[in-house]
Amino acid sequence: MRTDPPRHLYLILPNPRRRRRRAGDWTRLVLAVALVVVAGTGAWWGPFLWRRWGCADGALPSAAVWGSAGECVGLTEGPYAFGLPEFAAVLGVIDAQNRAAADRCGGTPATVGVLMTMTDQFAGARAVHELEGMAAAQARANGTACLHPTRLLVGNVGRYDGTSTAVDVARAMAARPEVVAVAGVGLSHQSSAEVADLLAADRIPMVSDLITAEGFDQEGSRADDPGFQTCDRGTTYRDGVGEDYFRRVAFRAAAQIAELHRLVPARPDFLMVPTGGSDPYTCTALPLMQRGFGGEVPAVKFDAQDPSTVPQTARRVCAKSGAVTVAYIARGRDLGRFLYSLDEAFGAGQCPAESITVLSTSDGNRVRAVESDPVLEDLRVKALGSGTFADGRVRLVLTLVAGADASTPDAPGYAEFEKTFTGAGFDLAHTDDGWAVNAYDALTTVSHALRALPAGRPVARGGVATEMGFANSPDRAVPGAGGPITFDNAGNRTDAPPVVRLCPLPPPTGDHPARVTSVPVHTPGTPATC
Repeated sequence: MRTDPPRHLYLILPNPRRRRRRAGDWTRLVLAVALVVVAGTGAWWGPFLWRRWGCADGALPSAAVWGSAGECVGLTEGPYAFGLPEFAAVLGVIDAQNRAAADRCGGTPATVGVLMTMTDQFAGARAVHELEGMAAAQARANGTACLHPTRLLVGNVGRYDGTSTAVDVARAMAARPEVVAVAGVGLSHQSSAEVADLLAADRIPMVSDLITAEGFDQEGSRADDPGFQTCDRGTTYRDGVGEDYFRRVAFRAAAQIAELHRLVPARPDFLMVPTGGSDPYTCTALPLMQRGFGGEVPAVKFDAQDPSTVPQTARRVCAKSGAVTVAYIARGRDLGRFLYSLDEAFGAGQCPAESITVLSTSDGNRVRAVESDPVLEDLRVKALGSGTFADGRVRLVLTLVAGADASTPDAPGYAEFEKTFTGAGFDLAHTDDGWAVNAYDALTTVSHALRALPAGRPVARGGVATEMGFANSPDRAVPGAGGPITFDNAGNRTDAPPVVRLCPLPPPTGDHPARVTSVPVHTPGTPATC
């Protein structure tokens, strides 16, 4: 009796010599082919799905949010907080305002993008304050007599490092046709220059709130002539950014340095700067500071990645006798450590200086706000509450990033800003560092343009850009919290920044951290008294 050969060859292929065939003979082959296909594509699909699921926050994954370098980035117009609990409250407010926008305004809707970093080391806790300023401006935009319901689409670009995703997030935002303008843009960084150029290519008008570095305007700061000789090669901002579509409410470095020189004309004994030229905020300010104060000033450098080098710099500054002035041209993250190191040197009898006046550009305002990092917060509190800061042996004079703060009551829009900010449920102490003020003014610049557009017509990017261009004229100034805002042809804010002296930190009251106060510096050569 002859029997059929085995059903399969190599346990998979249907045997062609077999006389009796079954439909199931092909099952193994189909499954094997499917497994090969899945295995072949798994190297791509696996990471893709993991990136999406890892940032899903308990919901289905979304193409608008993804994981990168251990954090979640992308876009949200609801309460999704990118896995960052500190942003949950403000994004909840924005979500509620987005849903209620159409009920409060009767015109055609407008979506404004907000691009920011929520996690970069140079932002710190101030990033929350920035988004609160945007939310407060949205509340005001959708208030009395609004013509276009304003919704916010918030984009978190993540950290500025070797894996920066700023351009990817900006591209996703630009692909949303309902986005008619963008506020924020990011910090002074090469990635922000690329973002501005990308958005300009899509004809999206922008109002930056925090970028102060030279080169970040439509003309590459030609009028200021920063030279860029201390900046790394290969940067694009030296040729300008966002041609025809970029404006900024933060005062550029040249305006800050000029005002510091006018009010504190003493030539600095030292310039404190970080090593390297990768940071536009510092590398573009250094030559302007040298030139503005009349020639070469000795530079004392520290490594921004090595905190132990900051006390070394303080000891170098302390080695000089008399009344010493040091210009701090660096990020505010290290300023509290520097001030505390000066106090330690005085306390150890290692500082023969009569007094040390520290001049800082606007990022120095970081020491006015509570730090989320407990080490940095401890240094900040110790520095501003020290005996040398109280008796004036160590003084800090700086420019504001915004056009006003609580010490400048003559700014007509500041009281309205405070009322709107607290009305949205935010802590007024979050306005001290100026980021909330500038964020508010950036979005207010956009909403000011929206109010000029007809209520019954769809809002287009070109229409918003054209209306924003009229803010170059003084009679069309934007009524900002920091005062009336106008721009020059390069997109820079035209007025001069306030200069203030920071006062000692008072003891805390109850459960609330003490707030740093300041006094304006009005008279050249005469330090303000706290």
